[in-house]
Amino acid sequence: MRPIIALSGLVVALLCSCGGDARPKPPQEAIQPVQISAETYTANLQFAARMLNQLDDPASGANLCFSPLSLSVALSMALNGAEGDTYEAIAKTLGYEPMKLEDINQQGRALNQLLKPHDPEVTIHIANSLWIQQGFEIKPDFLRSLLTYYETRTEPVDFTGNPEAAAEQINRWVKEQTHGLIDRLFQASDFDAATRLALVNTLYFEGKWKFSFNKESTRDEPFHLENGKTKQVPMMFLSERLLYYKGEGFEAVALPYGEGDYRFHLFVPEKGRKVAELRKQFTPENWAKWTAGFREIDGILKMPRFKIEATYDLKPPLSALGMEIAFDPARADFSRIADVSPDRIFIQKAVQKAVVEVDEEGTKAAAATGITFGVTSVPAERFELMADRPFLFAIVHQPTGTILFMGIVREP
Repeated sequence: MRPIIALSGLVVALLCSCGGDARPKPPQEAIQPVQISAETYTANLQFAARMLNQLDDPASGANLCFSPLSLSVALSMALNGAEGDTYEAIAKTLGYEPMKLEDINQQGRALNQLLKPHDPEVTIHIANSLWIQQGFEIKPDFLRSLLTYYETRTEPVDFTGNPEAAAEQINRWVKEQTHGLIDRLFQASDFDAATRLALVNTLYFEGKWKFSFNKESTRDEPFHLENGKTKQVPMMFLSERLLYYKGEGFEAVALPYGEGDYRFHLFVPEKGRKVAELRKQFTPENWAKWTAGFREIDGILKMPRFKIEATYDLKPPLSALGMEIAFDPARADFSRIADVSPDRIFIQKAVQKAVVEVDEEGTKAAAATGITFGVTSVPAERFELMADRPFLFAIVHQPTGTILFMGIVREP
Protein backbone atom coordinates (compact mmCIF):
# COMPACT_ATOMS: atom_id res chain seq x y z
CA MET A 1 0.00 0.00 0.00
CA ARG A 2 1.35 3.42 -0.92
CA PRO A 3 1.66 5.96 1.88
CA ILE A 4 -0.85 8.77 1.68
CA ILE A 5 -1.49 12.29 2.81
CA ALA A 6 -5.04 13.55 2.53
CA LEU A 7 -6.08 16.98 3.62
CA SER A 8 -9.71 17.93 3.54
CA GLY A 9 -9.08 21.60 3.43
CA LEU A 10 -11.63 24.35 3.70
CA VAL A 11 -15.03 23.69 5.04
CA VAL A 12 -17.04 26.89 5.09
CA ALA A 13 -20.67 26.83 6.15
CA LEU A 14 -22.41 30.12 5.47
CA LEU A 15 -25.61 30.98 7.28
CA CYS A 16 -27.97 33.58 5.82
CA SER A 17 -31.65 34.27 5.19
CA CYS A 18 -32.30 34.98 1.49
CA GLY A 19 -33.74 33.07 -1.52
CA GLY A 20 -32.93 32.01 -5.09
CA ASP A 21 -30.65 29.50 -6.81
CA ALA A 22 -27.40 30.29 -8.58
CA ARG A 23 -25.05 28.27 -10.72
CA PRO A 24 -22.07 30.00 -12.31
CA LYS A 25 -21.34 29.80 -15.99
CA PRO A 26 -17.89 28.70 -17.12
CA PRO A 27 -15.48 31.61 -17.58
CA GLN A 28 -15.22 32.98 -21.11
CA GLU A 29 -11.42 33.21 -21.05
CA ALA A 30 -8.96 30.91 -19.35
CA ILE A 31 -6.47 32.59 -17.06
CA GLN A 32 -2.89 32.21 -18.15
CA PRO A 33 -0.71 30.38 -15.61
CA VAL A 34 1.71 32.49 -13.60
CA GLN A 35 4.61 31.69 -11.31
CA ILE A 36 4.49 32.09 -7.55
CA SER A 37 5.68 35.57 -6.65
CA ALA A 38 8.17 36.40 -3.92
CA GLU A 39 5.35 38.20 -2.07
CA THR A 40 3.14 35.07 -2.10
CA TYR A 41 6.03 32.82 -1.07
CA THR A 42 6.90 35.05 1.89
CA ALA A 43 3.26 35.54 2.89
CA ASN A 44 2.57 31.79 2.93
CA LEU A 45 5.66 31.07 5.03
CA GLN A 46 4.83 33.88 7.43
CA PHE A 47 1.26 32.63 7.81
CA ALA A 48 2.50 29.09 8.52
CA ALA A 49 4.93 30.39 11.15
CA ARG A 50 2.33 32.57 12.85
CA MET A 51 -0.25 29.77 12.97
CA LEU A 52 2.37 27.33 14.30
CA ASN A 53 3.14 29.68 17.18
CA GLN A 54 -0.55 30.35 17.85
CA LEU A 55 -1.60 26.68 17.89
CA ASP A 56 1.25 25.20 19.93
CA ASP A 57 0.70 24.88 23.69
CA PRO A 58 3.92 23.60 25.30
CA ALA A 59 2.33 23.45 28.77
CA SER A 60 -0.16 20.83 27.57
CA GLY A 61 2.54 18.46 26.37
CA ALA A 62 0.32 17.68 23.39
CA ASN A 63 1.32 16.78 19.86
CA LEU A 64 0.48 19.22 17.08
CA CYS A 65 -0.37 18.86 13.42
CA PHE A 66 -2.15 21.19 11.02
CA SER A 67 -2.22 22.28 7.38
CA PRO A 68 -1.28 25.90 6.73
CA LEU A 69 -1.94 25.36 3.01
CA SER A 70 -5.46 24.11 3.65
CA LEU A 71 -6.30 27.05 5.87
CA SER A 72 -4.76 29.63 3.54
CA VAL A 73 -6.72 28.26 0.57
CA ALA A 74 -9.86 28.33 2.70
CA LEU A 75 -9.37 31.94 3.73
CA SER A 76 -8.41 32.97 0.19
CA MET A 77 -11.72 31.66 -1.14
CA ALA A 78 -13.62 33.33 1.70
CA LEU A 79 -11.74 36.55 0.90
CA ASN A 80 -13.70 36.74 -2.36
CA GLY A 81 -16.88 37.27 -0.34
CA ALA A 82 -15.47 39.85 2.09
CA GLU A 83 -15.61 43.63 1.85
CA GLY A 84 -14.15 46.67 3.60
CA ASP A 85 -12.43 46.19 6.96
CA THR A 86 -13.31 42.48 6.97
CA TYR A 87 -11.49 41.99 3.67
CA GLU A 88 -8.45 43.92 4.94
CA ALA A 89 -8.35 41.87 8.17
CA ILE A 90 -8.37 38.52 6.34
CA ALA A 91 -5.86 39.71 3.73
CA LYS A 92 -3.55 41.04 6.45
CA THR A 93 -3.79 37.78 8.40
CA LEU A 94 -2.74 35.90 5.26
CA GLY A 95 -0.01 38.44 4.53
CA TYR A 96 -1.70 39.41 1.25
CA GLU A 97 -2.74 42.99 2.08
CA PRO A 98 -0.42 44.66 -0.49
CA MET A 99 -1.84 42.47 -3.28
CA LYS A 100 -4.96 42.98 -5.36
CA LEU A 101 -7.68 40.33 -5.08
CA GLU A 102 -7.23 39.31 -8.71
CA ASP A 103 -3.51 38.75 -8.09
CA ILE A 104 -4.26 36.68 -4.99
CA ASN A 105 -6.68 34.54 -6.99
CA GLN A 106 -4.24 34.13 -9.87
CA GLN A 107 -1.51 33.09 -7.46
CA GLY A 108 -3.87 30.54 -5.90
CA ARG A 109 -4.67 29.11 -9.30
CA ALA A 110 -1.00 29.01 -10.28
CA LEU A 111 -0.06 27.24 -7.05
CA ASN A 112 -2.75 24.64 -7.70
CA GLN A 113 -1.10 23.88 -11.04
CA LEU A 114 2.48 23.98 -9.74
CA LEU A 115 1.73 21.55 -6.91
CA LYS A 116 0.74 18.83 -9.39
CA PRO A 117 3.70 16.44 -9.53
CA HIS A 118 5.32 14.89 -12.57
CA ASP A 119 6.47 11.93 -10.51
CA PRO A 120 4.99 8.41 -10.63
CA GLU A 121 5.64 8.00 -6.89
CA VAL A 122 3.67 11.11 -5.89
CA THR A 123 0.03 12.05 -6.43
CA ILE A 124 -1.69 15.27 -5.38
CA HIS A 125 -5.30 16.26 -5.94
CA ILE A 126 -7.03 19.50 -4.94
CA ALA A 127 -10.81 19.89 -5.24
CA ASN A 128 -13.29 22.59 -4.22
CA SER A 129 -17.06 22.47 -3.93
CA LEU A 130 -19.86 24.88 -3.05
CA TRP A 131 -23.01 23.45 -1.43
CA ILE A 132 -25.95 25.86 -1.72
CA GLN A 133 -29.27 25.83 0.10
CA GLN A 134 -32.06 25.23 -2.40
CA GLY A 135 -33.56 28.58 -3.37
CA PHE A 136 -30.71 30.69 -1.96
CA GLU A 137 -29.24 33.29 -4.32
CA ILE A 138 -25.48 33.89 -4.37
CA LYS A 139 -23.97 36.92 -6.10
CA PRO A 140 -22.72 35.95 -9.59
CA ASP A 141 -19.31 37.62 -9.18
CA PHE A 142 -18.57 35.52 -6.09
CA LEU A 143 -19.53 32.34 -7.90
CA ARG A 144 -17.58 33.33 -11.00
CA SER A 145 -14.40 33.94 -8.98
CA LEU A 146 -14.61 30.57 -7.23
CA LEU A 147 -15.20 28.79 -10.55
CA THR A 148 -12.56 30.70 -12.53
CA TYR A 149 -9.70 30.59 -10.03
CA TYR A 150 -10.53 27.62 -7.79
CA GLU A 151 -12.48 25.36 -10.21
CA THR A 152 -15.27 25.08 -7.65
CA ARG A 153 -18.21 22.84 -8.46
CA THR A 154 -21.67 23.75 -7.11
CA GLU A 155 -24.34 21.43 -5.72
CA PRO A 156 -27.80 22.16 -4.25
CA VAL A 157 -28.69 20.75 -0.83
CA ASP A 158 -31.41 21.28 1.77
CA PHE A 159 -29.65 22.37 4.98
CA THR A 160 -32.85 23.56 6.65
CA GLY A 161 -35.36 20.90 5.63
CA ASN A 162 -33.11 17.82 5.59
CA PRO A 163 -29.79 18.47 7.36
CA GLU A 164 -29.08 14.73 7.66
CA ALA A 165 -29.15 14.30 3.88
CA ALA A 166 -27.06 17.46 3.36
CA ALA A 167 -24.37 16.21 5.75
CA GLU A 168 -24.39 12.77 4.14
CA GLN A 169 -24.03 14.23 0.64
CA ILE A 170 -21.11 16.48 1.55
CA ASN A 171 -19.39 13.77 3.59
CA ARG A 172 -19.71 11.33 0.68
CA TRP A 173 -17.97 13.84 -1.63
CA VAL A 174 -15.21 14.50 0.92
CA LYS A 175 -14.65 10.77 1.41
CA GLU A 176 -14.36 10.26 -2.34
CA GLN A 177 -11.91 13.15 -2.80
CA THR A 178 -9.71 11.96 0.10
CA HIS A 179 -9.81 8.29 -0.95
CA GLY A 180 -11.65 7.33 2.22
CA LEU A 181 -9.22 8.88 4.70
CA ILE A 182 -11.82 11.39 5.87
CA ASP A 183 -15.32 9.94 5.92
CA ARG A 184 -17.18 12.41 8.16
CA LEU A 185 -16.64 16.14 8.06
CA PHE A 186 -20.12 17.39 9.02
CA GLN A 187 -22.76 16.24 11.46
CA ALA A 188 -26.41 17.07 10.76
CA SER A 189 -26.30 19.15 13.95
CA ASP A 190 -23.74 21.47 12.30
CA PHE A 191 -26.59 22.89 10.21
CA ASP A 192 -29.63 24.80 11.42
CA ALA A 193 -32.43 26.98 10.06
CA ALA A 194 -29.96 29.76 9.23
CA THR A 195 -27.50 27.66 7.19
CA ARG A 196 -27.37 28.62 3.54
CA LEU A 197 -23.95 27.71 2.18
CA ALA A 198 -21.02 25.32 2.67
CA LEU A 199 -17.71 25.79 0.87
CA VAL A 200 -15.43 22.73 0.96
CA ASN A 201 -11.82 22.24 -0.15
CA THR A 202 -9.99 18.91 -0.18
CA LEU A 203 -6.27 18.34 -0.62
CA TYR A 204 -4.98 14.81 -1.20
CA PHE A 205 -1.33 13.76 -1.31
CA GLU A 206 0.17 10.31 -1.79
CA GLY A 207 3.88 9.64 -1.76
CA LYS A 208 6.52 7.01 -1.05
CA TRP A 209 9.89 7.65 0.54
CA LYS A 210 12.74 7.71 -1.95
CA PHE A 211 14.75 5.84 0.68
CA SER A 212 12.37 3.61 2.62
CA PHE A 213 13.15 2.39 6.13
CA ASN A 214 13.69 -1.35 6.48
CA LYS A 215 10.86 -2.68 8.63
CA GLU A 216 13.11 -5.45 9.96
CA SER A 217 15.44 -2.81 11.41
CA THR A 218 12.70 -1.12 13.45
CA ARG A 219 13.25 -1.68 17.18
CA ASP A 220 11.55 -0.48 20.36
CA GLU A 221 13.79 2.18 21.90
CA PRO A 222 13.32 4.92 24.54
CA PHE A 223 11.87 8.30 23.56
CA HIS A 224 12.65 11.07 26.06
CA LEU A 225 9.58 13.16 26.95
CA GLU A 226 9.82 16.78 28.05
CA ASN A 227 8.51 15.90 31.52
CA GLY A 228 11.63 13.84 32.17
CA LYS A 229 10.00 10.46 31.60
CA THR A 230 10.82 7.99 28.83
CA LYS A 231 8.54 5.91 26.63
CA GLN A 232 9.37 2.86 24.52
CA VAL A 233 8.49 3.55 20.87
CA PRO A 234 9.13 1.74 17.54
CA MET A 235 12.26 3.48 16.24
CA MET A 236 12.92 3.23 12.50
CA PHE A 237 16.49 3.08 11.17
CA LEU A 238 18.01 4.45 7.95
CA SER A 239 21.63 4.60 6.81
CA GLU A 240 21.78 6.71 3.67
CA ARG A 241 23.24 9.74 1.94
CA LEU A 242 20.75 12.44 2.91
CA LEU A 243 20.27 16.19 2.92
CA TYR A 244 21.49 17.34 6.34
CA TYR A 245 21.75 20.66 8.17
CA LYS A 246 23.12 21.63 11.58
CA GLY A 247 21.59 24.87 12.82
CA GLU A 248 21.65 26.92 15.97
CA GLY A 249 20.56 24.49 18.67
CA PHE A 250 19.21 21.78 16.35
CA GLU A 251 19.94 19.25 13.61
CA ALA A 252 17.76 18.53 10.58
CA VAL A 253 17.35 16.15 7.66
CA ALA A 254 15.15 16.34 4.56
CA LEU A 255 13.67 13.02 3.43
CA PRO A 256 12.53 13.03 -0.20
CA TYR A 257 9.37 11.43 -1.54
CA GLY A 258 9.78 9.89 -5.01
CA GLU A 259 12.02 12.06 -7.17
CA GLY A 260 12.37 14.72 -4.48
CA ASP A 261 9.98 17.58 -5.29
CA TYR A 262 8.16 16.80 -2.04
CA ARG A 263 10.16 16.38 1.16
CA PHE A 264 9.64 15.61 4.83
CA HIS A 265 11.76 18.01 6.89
CA LEU A 266 12.69 16.76 10.37
CA PHE A 267 14.06 19.23 12.94
CA VAL A 268 15.43 17.81 16.21
CA PRO A 269 16.53 20.20 19.01
CA GLU A 270 19.77 19.57 20.89
CA LYS A 271 19.52 17.56 24.11
CA GLY A 272 18.31 19.71 26.98
CA ARG A 273 16.56 22.12 24.63
CA LYS A 274 12.76 22.17 24.22
CA VAL A 275 11.03 21.97 20.87
CA ALA A 276 9.11 25.18 21.68
CA GLU A 277 12.42 27.08 21.49
CA LEU A 278 12.97 25.64 18.01
CA ARG A 279 9.40 26.49 17.03
CA LYS A 280 10.02 30.15 17.89
CA GLN A 281 12.99 30.13 15.50
CA PHE A 282 10.74 29.21 12.57
CA THR A 283 10.48 32.42 10.53
CA PRO A 284 10.56 33.03 6.75
CA GLU A 285 14.07 34.43 7.11
CA ASN A 286 15.36 31.43 9.06
CA TRP A 287 13.49 28.99 6.82
CA ALA A 288 15.29 30.42 3.77
CA LYS A 289 18.62 30.15 5.60
CA TRP A 290 17.96 26.60 6.75
CA THR A 291 16.76 25.22 3.41
CA ALA A 292 19.67 26.84 1.57
CA GLY A 293 22.10 25.25 4.03
CA PHE A 294 21.11 21.61 3.53
CA ARG A 295 23.75 19.51 1.81
CA GLU A 296 23.95 15.84 0.96
CA ILE A 297 26.20 13.73 3.20
CA ASP A 298 26.28 10.17 4.54
CA GLY A 299 24.59 9.55 7.83
CA ILE A 300 22.36 7.51 10.08
CA LEU A 301 18.84 8.51 11.01
CA LYS A 302 16.65 7.04 13.73
CA MET A 303 13.08 8.32 13.80
CA PRO A 304 10.00 7.00 15.58
CA ARG A 305 7.08 5.53 13.75
CA PHE A 306 4.20 7.71 14.92
CA LYS A 307 0.58 8.67 14.53
CA ILE A 308 -0.83 11.87 16.00
CA GLU A 309 -4.27 13.45 15.94
CA ALA A 310 -5.30 16.99 16.84
CA THR A 311 -8.35 19.26 16.81
CA TYR A 312 -8.16 23.06 17.00
CA ASP A 313 -10.64 25.83 17.56
CA LEU A 314 -9.23 28.36 15.07
CA LYS A 315 -11.28 31.34 16.22
CA PRO A 316 -8.86 32.38 19.03
CA PRO A 317 -5.64 32.17 16.95
CA LEU A 318 -7.18 33.83 13.88
CA SER A 319 -8.61 36.59 16.08
CA ALA A 320 -5.20 37.04 17.69
CA LEU A 321 -3.65 37.39 14.24
CA GLY A 322 -6.01 40.24 13.33
CA MET A 323 -9.22 38.59 12.07
CA GLU A 324 -11.40 39.43 15.08
CA ILE A 325 -13.70 41.64 12.98
CA ALA A 326 -14.68 38.64 10.83
CA PHE A 327 -16.15 36.93 13.92
CA ASP A 328 -18.02 40.05 15.11
CA PRO A 329 -21.74 39.97 14.13
CA ALA A 330 -21.95 43.75 14.49
CA ARG A 331 -18.97 44.58 12.25
CA ALA A 332 -18.25 41.67 9.86
CA ASP A 333 -18.88 42.41 6.18
CA PHE A 334 -19.26 39.46 3.79
CA SER A 335 -21.70 41.34 1.57
CA ARG A 336 -19.96 40.16 -1.63
CA ILE A 337 -21.30 36.64 -0.98
CA ALA A 338 -24.98 37.53 -0.84
CA ASP A 339 -27.34 40.42 -0.08
CA VAL A 340 -28.83 39.82 3.38
CA SER A 341 -29.25 43.47 4.35
CA PRO A 342 -30.08 44.76 6.89
CA ASP A 343 -28.56 41.59 8.42
CA ARG A 344 -24.85 40.73 8.39
CA ILE A 345 -22.98 37.54 7.59
CA PHE A 346 -20.19 36.74 10.06
CA ILE A 347 -17.93 33.81 10.95
CA GLN A 348 -19.42 31.80 13.82
CA LYS A 349 -16.58 29.34 14.39
CA ALA A 350 -13.51 27.89 12.70
CA VAL A 351 -12.05 24.46 13.43
CA GLN A 352 -9.40 22.15 11.98
CA LYS A 353 -8.98 18.42 12.59
CA ALA A 354 -5.79 16.69 11.51
CA VAL A 355 -4.11 13.27 11.59
CA VAL A 356 -0.50 12.47 10.64
CA GLU A 357 0.99 8.97 10.48
CA VAL A 358 4.62 8.21 9.58
CA ASP A 359 5.98 4.70 9.03
CA GLU A 360 8.73 2.84 7.16
CA GLU A 361 7.12 3.37 3.74
CA GLY A 362 6.17 7.04 4.02
CA THR A 363 3.51 9.33 5.41
CA LYS A 364 -0.26 9.23 5.75
CA ALA A 365 -2.17 12.29 6.90
CA ALA A 366 -5.60 13.86 6.83
CA ALA A 367 -6.94 17.26 7.85
CA ALA A 368 -10.30 19.01 7.75
CA THR A 369 -10.75 22.75 8.18
CA GLY A 370 -14.20 24.13 8.91
CA ILE A 371 -15.45 27.71 9.05
CA THR A 372 -19.11 28.34 9.78
CA PHE A 373 -20.78 31.64 8.99
CA GLY A 374 -23.88 33.06 10.64
CA VAL A 375 -26.24 35.94 10.07
CA THR A 376 -27.48 38.44 12.73
CA SER A 377 -31.20 37.81 12.89
CA VAL A 378 28.25 24.31 9.12
CA PRO A 379 27.43 20.57 8.96
CA ALA A 380 29.79 17.68 9.80
CA GLU A 381 30.95 15.39 7.00
CA ARG A 382 29.01 12.57 8.61
CA PHE A 383 26.07 12.80 10.96
CA GLU A 384 24.13 10.57 13.29
CA LEU A 385 20.75 12.02 14.19
CA MET A 386 18.57 10.40 16.82
CA ALA A 387 15.02 11.78 17.00
CA ASP A 388 14.53 10.35 20.47
CA ARG A 389 13.01 13.54 21.90
CA PRO A 390 10.27 15.96 20.83
CA PHE A 391 10.78 17.31 17.32
CA LEU A 392 9.23 19.53 14.65
CA PHE A 393 8.38 18.46 11.12
CA ALA A 394 7.13 19.98 7.86
CA ILE A 395 5.99 18.43 4.56
CA VAL A 396 7.12 20.77 1.79
CA HIS A 397 6.74 21.20 -1.97
CA GLN A 398 10.36 22.04 -2.75
CA PRO A 399 9.95 23.93 -6.07
CA THR A 400 7.52 26.50 -4.59
CA GLY A 401 8.52 26.28 -0.93
CA THR A 402 4.87 25.60 -0.03
CA ILE A 403 4.33 23.94 3.35
CA LEU A 404 1.46 21.48 3.08
CA PHE A 405 1.66 20.16 6.63
CA MET A 406 3.44 21.07 9.87
CA GLY A 407 3.58 19.54 13.31
CA ILE A 408 5.36 18.87 16.58
CA VAL A 409 5.74 15.37 18.01
CA ARG A 410 6.12 15.49 21.78
CA GLU A 411 4.94 11.93 22.41
CA PRO A 412 4.82 9.41 19.53
